[in-house]
Amino acid sequence: MAASFEFAIIKLTSGDARDERLNVGLAVFTQDGLDVRVSRRLERVRAFSGAVDLPTFKSLLERLRDLDGQLANRRSSVEDRLAFLSRLGPIHLSPAGQFTIEHPDLYEDRIAAILRTMVDPEPAPLRTREKRSRLLTQLKTVFRAERILARRGEDLTSHRILSSVTLDEGLVADLVLKNGAFHVVETVDASAETEAPRRALSDIGISALVLTRARMRYGDGTETRLVYTASPAIEKVTRSSLQAAEHQGATLVNWLSADDRSKFIQYMTSLAEPLPTMRRRRGSMRQTKFL
Repeated sequence: MAASFEFAIIKLTSGDARDERLNVGLAVFTQDGLDVRVSRRLERVRAFSGAVDLPTFKSLLERLRDLDGQLANRRSSVEDRLAFLSRLGPIHLSPAGQFTIEHPDLYEDRIAAILRTMVDPEPAPLRTREKRSRLLTQLKTVFRAERILARRGEDLTSHRILSSVTLDEGLVADLVLKNGAFHVVETVDASAETEAPRRALSDIGISALVLTRARMRYGDGTETRLVYTASPAIEKVTRSSLQAAEHQGATLVNWLSADDRSKFIQYMTSLAEPLPTMRRRRGSMRQTKFL
């Protein structure tokens, strides 16, 4: 059975000529009284005004239900209750709005949606940084020379190798190629003698996580490869972690091995669609002109 509710946004006001306001909560007028929901990011109040004591302010918000009850018991209108609650120090309530739900089970979903869009600010998106390493640069240089590295603006439908492909928030695959199946490549560069083993182990763990997420996103048929370079000392320490990544489905490629490197390059080259040469482009242009 459909039900309608009136609600108001709870605001903190600056109380001076600036007339600044910060949305800090939601008040819903129900048959049982006032349903008060406080922002999940109430710590923003400190940035808004240094004069506001956060615990005291939160306590005031939580007491709004009891304070509202003083008028609600006398069957006051929603407008009167809004006016009364807006006189409580720095608290101000917006004009009443209304929402309708088709079933009581949808109440919490509607409340969450209002808080998300009108009260709690949208979190800033995670800024993903393109990996920068000598190994990844070498791979790109090789694939560019083979004319299978995607150009700026191309996507996976080009059947060429794309770099820095976002799989999820904070998870970026180094290289991805789509040609029938998806082929995802992660790199770990631990070739420097000064490389800390802990850093190398962390990089391998993150790469294994990226490859696992790629298989989840693109399907079980996804081919994943972990290309690595490591000094002898680092490779000895990280061997078990590399084997764990291999056990999870990744093919290991030791870039320092001429055999591994050659097979890997040949494999990727056989899958990708190479960029047309300049001669072919000019020939196509001349043919088009004659047509």
